[in-house]
Amino acid sequence: MLSDRLTTTLIELIRIPSTSGHEEKIRTHLAHYLSSLGLTTQVDGSGNLISALAGEGAPVLLNAHMDRVPPGLGHEPILRNGVLYSDGTTNLGADDAAGMVIILEVVRRTIEQQLPHPPLVIVFTVQEEAGMCGASNFDSVPWQVTDGIVFDNAYEAGVVVSRGAAYEAFDVKITGRTGHPGKDLAQTVHAIEIFRAVNYPHGSLDNDRTRINVGRIIGGNARNAIPDTVTVEGELRSFEPLEVRQQYKQAIQDAFEQVARRFGGFATVSFKTHSSGYEISPDEPLLRAYCTALAQRGAKLQMKPTFIGSDTSGFRPAIRAFTVSTGVVNEHSIEEYVALDPLERLVTDTLLGLALWSKP
Repeated sequence: MLSDRLTTTLIELIRIPSTSGHEEKIRTHLAHYLSSLGLTTQVDGSGNLISALAGEGAPVLLNAHMDRVPPGLGHEPILRNGVLYSDGTTNLGADDAAGMVIILEVVRRTIEQQLPHPPLVIVFTVQEEAGMCGASNFDSVPWQVTDGIVFDNAYEAGVVVSRGAAYEAFDVKITGRTGHPGKDLAQTVHAIEIFRAVNYPHGSLDNDRTRINVGRIIGGNARNAIPDTVTVEGELRSFEPLEVRQQYKQAIQDAFEQVARRFGGFATVSFKTHSSGYEISPDEPLLRAYCTALAQRGAKLQMKPTFIGSDTSGFRPAIRAFTVSTGVVNEHSIEEYVALDPLERLVTDTLLGLALWSKP
């Protein structure tokens, strides 16, 4: 059965480790799979794996990302009652192996069943979890593709992301002055105490339109030394306007710099914009084709905004891509799982949507 093959292929993908920046093994596996279908592949300067299938009409990009968050180990997942679970030693990796298997199955069935389809540009990206790096650096011009579908986790399977939040990463380095805690402390500046004293904006803000989180703190060198450095890694996700986001960024920078100076140290704060946010119009042509495909089996298009990032942020506005949710639950944890039947529906919905798109 075709659904059995989908399950087998997904398990094969999950067995292969693949963290951000270390996608070599999964990229090789995907290249071999596509080659077995008669397709050629290439790797661009960012490490993205790209392939194409000729067809009729305007091209469509199909995307999933190859990387996982740590630990991202290859393992033998547990299949129980039609649901695939992690073995408990690592995150399952269905984020985004589920997206990859949908694309592989769509391509395979298109070829085997000689289904009507547009030219397909298949892009498996690197380092999505590190800030949509592969998608942001993908050059769409040689492929003449302006529309696409990204398969990634967000909500229940099939839900389309209507709006993606802006995403800013920020890094702070706090510098103090070290010394032995048993001696005179007058000349020391305790970097961790500086961090403890900083009242920076954080948490859920403005009725949850903005979320600011510090996810990693590294400080000190030894138990018996006053810590002279602390590094802080955080992020800002927001649906608020650019000018408001700029105010949050300034408030974060001012808070760290002012407290550090007050203690006799200093702080440097840097920001990197990974996404300025996006909003999907229900009238976009490819989305209308997908909506029509759903309607033919009696389903309605569901659209929801999300703080969760995806490669859609990297592709737009050059490509009018939208994210279709794969239905992965508890991603980025050892409790991650994914139901298989909805993945099969996503394959059939996509095949029909592509057939509708290819018609003049």
